[in-house]
Amino acid sequence: MKKSLLNTNPYLKDASQRERALALNIESSSAIEGIQVKRDAASGRFVATKSGEVSSSTVKKKAR
Repeated sequence: MKKSLLNTNPYLKDASQRERALALNIESSSAIEGIQVKRDAASGRFVATKSGEVSSSTVKKKAR
């Protein structure tokens, strides 16, 4: 059986480094798609925004 990326990729092994990389990926990918996202301080989720207001659609949950 093959090992998972989480176990083999040195950038994913460290939880804090993995979370920063995931956040950067979400923000940059969303920008390319033309979606404005903001991280909700209370929940840690990324939510789509419209004209500076947070919409009800969640883009991505906080990495665990």
